[in-house]
Amino acid sequence: MKRTLVDLEEKDLTELDHLAADWRTSRAAVLRDAVAEYLVKRERVPAAPPKPLQGFGALKGRLHDGQAYQDNLRAEWE
Repeated sequence: MKRTLVDLEEKDLTELDHLAADWRTSRAAVLRDAVAEYLVKRERVPAAPPKPLQGFGALKGRLHDGQAYQDNLRAEWE
């Protein structure tokens, strides 16, 4: 990671500090996120693909019936 200097208006810097405090992160982290989002929107950098199986409901539609799935797994024990 490299460092860079950025000139910002005082009001923008104040708002940036409020965001960083709200998100409990550093000013630099907020700026990094903002630059990454901007580059994706400008189509200069491809968006990161979604992580597989991320979050609640990730298996929705992959398993037909929960009880049948359990019964099938337990049948292997016998």
